[in-house]
Amino acid sequence: MTFGQSLVAHWYYHAPNLLLLALSCLLLARLVLSLVVARDSASLVMRVLEATTNPVLKPVAAITPRVVPGGVVIVFAVIWLLAARMALFVAVTATGVRL
Repeated sequence: MTFGQSLVAHWYYHAPNLLLLALSCLLLARLVLSLVVARDSASLVMRVLEATTNPVLKPVAAITPRVVPGGVVIVFAVIWLLAARMALFVAVTATGVRL
């Protein structure tokens, strides 16, 4: 089975997996840019990154103690997304699907 056929045949795995990967990359970009760019500047890129990643960060921040700095919460969110990708892979392969 070619890669294109696998994408079409197993869309129920690839679509959420790519979404989780994109969110992880956006979180890492937000972390890097927040370290490089001063927080005072209200750049368009930072506002877009914050708007797209806040729905992921809010639940993680709710279960993380408040003494943890914001950058570490972003790292925890990336770890949770990685765990979700692994759980998705295990769940799909447990059903007998060969990806």
